[in-house]
Amino acid sequence: MLTERARENWVKPPEEGEATLHDQLYTQAERMGIAIREVGFDQEPRDQSVWRNFDTLVGMLAQASERGADVHMAVDVTHSFRYFPMLVLTLLHYTHVIQGIQLDLILYGADTGDVLDLTALAQLQEWVLEMSRALKGPDASGVERLVREIQSAVARTSPTQASFLSPLQKFASKWNVLWETMRLTKHHEVSCAARGALDALDACQRRFAEPAEGTASFYPLLRILHQAREQIEPLCQTEWVPLMLAMVRWYLDRGMIHQAYTTMRELYATHACELAGVDVFNDKVREQLLRWAHGKAQQSKSNAPQAPPQDDVKLEGVAEDRWNAACAFLERFSGDISAISSLRNQLNHGFFQSGVQKTPEQTFRTAIAAPMDRLLEFMQAREETADEQGS
Repeated sequence: MLTERARENWVKPPEEGEATLHDQLYTQAERMGIAIREVGFDQEPRDQSVWRNFDTLVGMLAQASERGADVHMAVDVTHSFRYFPMLVLTLLHYTHVIQGIQLDLILYGADTGDVLDLTALAQLQEWVLEMSRALKGPDASGVERLVREIQSAVARTSPTQASFLSPLQKFASKWNVLWETMRLTKHHEVSCAARGALDALDACQRRFAEPAEGTASFYPLLRILHQAREQIEPLCQTEWVPLMLAMVRWYLDRGMIHQAYTTMRELYATHACELAGVDVFNDKVREQLLRWAHGKAQQSKSNAPQAPPQDDVKLEGVAEDRWNAACAFLERFSGDISAISSLRNQLNHGFFQSGVQKTPEQTFRTAIAAPMDRLLEFMQAREETADEQGS
């Protein structure tokens, strides 16, 4: 890519009797079997100039990628982009995402005669893109793929950089496992997966903190990894209520309404089982408890007597006081349980229900926040009471 000024130097011999830059490069390229295509670039400092250069490069690379072969790029930006230093990064990142072109090298020849490798700046853009997807989306597969690709590319050329990427690869893998566990609402596996991801992140950040050549290119990742830590830590809870509340918030932040509804509804059944001393994985008991709570919410309308859950569920060896505690908890939140179920039905089936307006997702997200706050306040108040009685 040649601006007018670069083209003048391109065809002018450095000294009398010496070969021009054009001839030198073409001679070397012919020996190496490399084809060169000269592309004129506009260096005027105007918006139109920037977009003309954008279209020129993207169009040229599109033609190369349409031939069906993998396209790899090594770019010398010394003259081509001197007047648009950030344009090269945006252009190359765009072509990588849209056309699948692989960027292997960006070189810049400084006035001092040193040649700088700017490839890490383009890789940083890819890092930011994939990390953003992982922080806001339901999985971290893009981060895992990116680390694997970079690790493979630098394994032979830079052992030091590869050694940094090894713990990063482990973290990316663990992080993706955690997000996949969340996406599939495997409640019982979340805490363990979160702890595994956090341990891998600790090891990764310890490695980045070690003084060694090549650490500078990883510094920008540390801030992003701090955001990942903030998302992972609440999911390391070992108690069901705070863990499942953290899961609900995670789902709501990503617009995963159905997972948020499922987790919030199952939270009440889980804690009721805990209070009763019943296996929290007993599906029959869980469903019966939720049905009883829903019926309790409807009792005020029908005035019909409500049978306690133990009348319909065969349970042995459960103390009466524990069952009373579970029933009291469900009765207190029966209105919330019923309201959440109604909102979910309207969200999914409102279109087919006569006279019922379909619930927008934003309405559901807003409505579920109040039950979450009430449940959290209830748990905190009960813990404070237990602490006072203990003291």
